[in-house]
Amino acid sequence: MYLERLFLEFIFICSLIFLVFFYYKLFWEVVKLRRVNKISLGNRKNSQLKKAIRAHSNFIEYVPLSLILSMVLYFHNYLIFSCFSILFLIAGRIYHKKGIFYEKEKEEIFRFRRLGMKLTIYSFYISIFGLIFYLGQTIYFFIQSQ
Repeated sequence: MYLERLFLEFIFICSLIFLVFFYYKLFWEVVKLRRVNKISLGNRKNSQLKKAIRAHSNFIEYVPLSLILSMVLYFHNYLIFSCFSILFLIAGRIYHKKGIFYEKEKEEIFRFRRLGMKLTIYSFYISIFGLIFYLGQTIYFFIQSQ
């Protein structure tokens, strides 16, 4: 039991570290493209910069809520839900970024972007299921104690 918990905590913390570095990478891609093209605000119809901005902003739109849900599960000792949720989130964000920068994405009907968004949404579903399980267990034990 202790070894399983240690393993799941290791996965969760390494996943958090990966997400921080992934955000940092997305951030610096935007900064680098802005410097190279000398664009301080907006994108001036530069397609590469537009893609980098969207990848970065999409990360910022979805990851914080998912991390909050995962942290709630983590601190209530539902590590299995938390780990699966964050791993799906990581896979989703990687595929979404790949889809944004993949040149033949439109020809393949946005295959990677759709897969990335599906995995991200599945991450939310896993967290929500874990929270419902937690609430159900809390209510059950409350009723049992009466």
